[in-house]
Amino acid sequence: MSKLTFHHVMFGCDPEFFFSKDGRVLGAEKVLPEEGLVSNVNKHSKIIIDGVQAELNPEPDPCRAMLGVTIADCFRTLAKSIKGDINIDFHQTIKLDKKDMSVLSDKSKKFGCMPSKNAHNGGKESRIGVDPAVYSYRSAGGHIHIGNYQDNKIIKEVLLQPERLVKMMDVIVGNTCVLIDRDTGNIERRKVYGRAGEFRTPPHGVEYRTLSNFWLRSYPLMSLVMYLSRIAVLVVANNRDEELLKLVDMGDITEAINKNDFKLALTNFKKIEKCLIEMIPEDERGDSLWDINPKTIHLFKHFVKKGLDYWFKQPPLEHWVELSEGHDTGFGSFLLSEVAKDIKKT
Repeated sequence: MSKLTFHHVMFGCDPEFFFSKDGRVLGAEKVLPEEGLVSNVNKHSKIIIDGVQAELNPEPDPCRAMLGVTIADCFRTLAKSIKGDINIDFHQTIKLDKKDMSVLSDKSKKFGCMPSKNAHNGGKESRIGVDPAVYSYRSAGGHIHIGNYQDNKIIKEVLLQPERLVKMMDVIVGNTCVLIDRDTGNIERRKVYGRAGEFRTPPHGVEYRTLSNFWLRSYPLMSLVMYLSRIAVLVVANNRDEELLKLVDMGDITEAINKNDFKLALTNFKKIEKCLIEMIPEDERGDSLWDINPKTIHLFKHFVKKGLDYWFKQPPLEHWVELSEGHDTGFGSFLLSEVAKDIKKT
C-alpha cells in the first residue's frame, strides 16, 4: 500500500473550561474582564468569556508543539490574574442549580456558540433544541480548527470540501477519542451540541466541533488530538478517504460518538486500524514519521486500556503552568516513555 504524502496544516483550537469558588460554578463574567485577557507572551492569544464558560483562543500554528506552548502561556497569564480562592475547573459538563442561574446575566445564560452545520445531513444547520435560560447543564467543548499553511493548493482544496473532511474527522478523530474520553457527560453534552459531524466554516478553514475539552488535561493529549486531526486532513488530501469509508458504517461511527459507546468505537477502530497504519509514511531509515505506527500501536492500545485517570494525575492547570517546551514531550514521546515503561513494569 502506498504511503500518504505529507503536507503542513495550520492548527487552531478554542477549548472551554469553567471557574468555581467554594464548590460552586462561577460564570466567566465574574472572573474575566468583558474584553477578555491577552496572553502575557503571545499578544495574538486571548482568554475570553463564552457564556458561563471561559474559552482559550491561542494563536494557530502549523506545529502542535508550538501551539501547546501558546496554550501554556495563556494558562500562565490566567493563573496570575485570578484572585482569592477562585479555581479553574476542567470538568466537561456541569449542572447549574437555581442559585447559580439567578446570579448570571441574561447574556451569560445564553449559549455562546453560534449554530453549527452537520456533515451527515447535507451540511444543513444543526439546531440546538433547548432553552438556555431554563436548561441547567453547561458543557465545555474542545473544538479543533484546521487552516491552510503557506497557501498550499492541495490543503486549500480539502478545506473547500468541509463535509468530506468532517466525515473523515469523525472516523479518525471523533471515534478514536471515544476510546479515550469516556466521561459520561459527553452523552448529555451531545444532546445539545457537539454531535458527530458538527462543523463550521470560518474564514480560515474548517472548525470541527465534536470533541469535549478532555484534551486540556495534559499536553500529550492535546498533541494526540492534533496528530489525529492531521491524519484525517492528509487522508483526504491524498484522496484515500474512500478506502477507509468502505471499511466502516458511518451510522456506527455517529452512534459511537453520540452515545459515547466505547465498545462500538473500539469495533469501528479495529476495522480501520490496519489500513490506517499502512498509510503512515516512513523516513529514509524506515522509521515512522507519526506517533501511532506499526511499532507503537501496541503502546496505544495499552494507553487506551488503562484510561485517562491512570496516566494523568497532575492537576491540569499545574501541568500547563509548568510546561515550558512541547517538542519531544508530545504524545509519541509519551507512548515511548511512560506507556512503554508501564508495560515493562506490569
